[in-house]
Amino acid sequence: MISPRLTVALLAGCALQQLAAGAEVHGAGAEGTVMGPVAFLWPSDRQWDASQDNTAPCGSSAGVTNRTEFPLDQGSVALTIADDAWNVEFHLAVGNNPTSESDFTEQVVSNISSVQPGHQCYKLEDLPDTLSAGTNATIQLEYWSSYEDGKNETFYACADITFVEAVAFDAQVPCFNVTASDFNSGSASSSASSSTASATGASASSSSNDNSGSSSSSGGLSTSDKAGIAIGSILGGLSIIGAGIFFFLYRRRAAAKREAAAAAAAATPKEVEEASVRSARH
Repeated sequence: MISPRLTVALLAGCALQQLAAGAEVHGAGAEGTVMGPVAFLWPSDRQWDASQDNTAPCGSSAGVTNRTEFPLDQGSVALTIADDAWNVEFHLAVGNNPTSESDFTEQVVSNISSVQPGHQCYKLEDLPDTLSAGTNATIQLEYWSSYEDGKNETFYACADITFVEAVAFDAQVPCFNVTASDFNSGSASSSASSSTASATGASASSSSNDNSGSSSSSGGLSTSDKAGIAIGSILGGLSIIGAGIFFFLYRRRAAAKREAAAAAAAATPKEVEEASVRSARH
């Protein structure tokens, strides 16, 4: 059996690795280097391509390279947002490799008027009744932003999935809602503590600010904003891990005490006397 000390070391190592990875992906230079203004945090999207991110339907020259298992019920998508965006839409195409905008006929999240830099999670709605476990599909993200030349442009991204029964889905989805302004103001309106919540616990969220689509300039996330969002979400996960470790060790100690008490209660008077004699000799 793995010792408690080794368990703590392993979990701490994993947490530090996640922290380093998060800082790299969400740190300075993410926008325009590994992602556009908005990208899928979950499920995994196709490789980003700066020369293609305004090209329908998927904003990438890469085809289907990997698929993420996705629950048939109560599934959610999570976004990482590096810059202001508007008219955010999610559409679904059922099939192995959709290549045309006309393939994405099912809108699976209500229209989102605008989003701010940070992270957001949205629950998928109105999935087709014809879907079943094992069905391949692609989720399309479509939105407006103006980060390249100050003009509003349409951007695309796609995530390839395979549907599974909800009871068979046990992945931990990084589903939480937080904006960069939450960190700057010190408000606690984010749900970063649920960064390891399952897809069934995700809630849809949309901005109340409407935008008519007029041109808008934005400096996007600063280095501290991006690092703060990443570290904040990871620390939320670390608090859950720490609580789990404490509970694990507490139960082990309690079990050991119960076993010792039971052994003492079951001991015969002769055994107790012999133990006392041995103790006196030492």
